[in-house]
Amino acid sequence: MRAKKHEVRVNKRGLMNSASRIHRPAKGKGAYRRLREVLYQERPYLAGQLRKVSVLIALCLAIQLGAAERYVPEYLNKISVTVRAEAGYSKSEGSGSLFVRKVDGKDVTFCWTAGHVVAGLRSVEDTIRDGKPGKRITFGDPKLVRELRNKDGRRTGEVVVDAKVIRYSPADKHDLALLLVLSEDFKVEASTEFLAKESKLPRIGSHINHVGSFLGSDGASSFSDGVLSAHGRILFKVPFCQTTAPAYPGSSGGVVADDAGKYIGMLVRGAGSDYNLSVPVARMWKWAGANKVEWAMNPALPITRAQMDKLPIEGAVAAESEGNGKHKDHPFLIKVTRTKPE
Repeated sequence: MRAKKHEVRVNKRGLMNSASRIHRPAKGKGAYRRLREVLYQERPYLAGQLRKVSVLIALCLAIQLGAAERYVPEYLNKISVTVRAEAGYSKSEGSGSLFVRKVDGKDVTFCWTAGHVVAGLRSVEDTIRDGKPGKRITFGDPKLVRELRNKDGRRTGEVVVDAKVIRYSPADKHDLALLLVLSEDFKVEASTEFLAKESKLPRIGSHINHVGSFLGSDGASSFSDGVLSAHGRILFKVPFCQTTAPAYPGSSGGVVADDAGKYIGMLVRGAGSDYNLSVPVARMWKWAGANKVEWAMNPALPITRAQMDKLPIEGAVAAESEGNGKHKDHPFLIKVTRTKPE
């Protein structure tokens, strides 16, 4: 009997149907010849698909290499500074995170920190405008301190620059402060990258990283890590995230980041070395949008000096959550030094 030939079905792009099976026929090479002809005819299409795959592989490798090149603790160290507020005979120190934005075509450096870190610089003046009494809120200038180290990691000095408070929320509300670095010569090695507005916060148990000025400038840019241990701790009617990353007086205002280095929160309070609370980045996005400073979270948004000058320093936005809190049960993590002479 004559052997039955096996068919190889090929679609219009030269790809075999999923139901097709290739068996070497007992006699003849017609099927293989037909397959070779189809592949020859479809060379341009196959070459294009191969190029796309090659580009995709190269992109994936570039992303992996980029992540490998950025060592997260070192990156967080570069964006972190000590925020110092001196008023009267008291000096308080916390932490802050630097970022750069284009303002009128020039690179300008800003800093996010906690409201209570600079609260000692706040003053309220009585005013009369159009025959009506009012109040005017002003702030003294905080100082940003960046530690200098040589290649061996040894401390060689520090750079101190003045900053200006351009937006503020008190500790019993959102506890946030946005600072403008006044020196045009102050250069930064890296800029803070915030978790995207539409992103979800990391899951409970996710590994997180923290950098802050432990015990003030003496422990500037110290690193610790832990896990995200809880969402939605309600304090003073607003939500906080709970972390186990060790923190100390001076940590207030310091960055909390995921393992990609993305800013996911600001550490502000603590009740123990492994029970600390941070302002979640989602709340920062919401507050920034309501107070016309969303450009401080999103580098794609424009900002001009004229627009910044029109911003009121303080303009509280009502919280939507419910709850109560006590400062003494969840103390601030700032380093306070009395400087009054004896």
